[in-house]
Amino acid sequence: MLKLGSVRWRGKCPRHPRFDPYADGRGAIRDNCEKCAILVDIHDSYQRLLLMMRGFAPPQTRRRVPAHVADLQTSLFDGL
Repeated sequence: MLKLGSVRWRGKCPRHPRFDPYADGRGAIRDNCEKCAILVDIHDSYQRLLLMMRGFAPPQTRRRVPAHVADLQTSLFDGL
């Protein structure tokens, strides 16, 4: 078993703290910043990892079991 989903990491460039590799991409890197380029590489690697994991075993859909609804209203005609 390989557990990957428990890692939480937040990284940002000290010179460009508002740079978001997901929204901005490689084209928004200013001044040829090495840290921003590394952030984009990390994001790309993460996206490739997700594709490989989903290709190996697609996410399972949980089946919803309908809840049994009890008949709470009494019938007037059952005793006749």
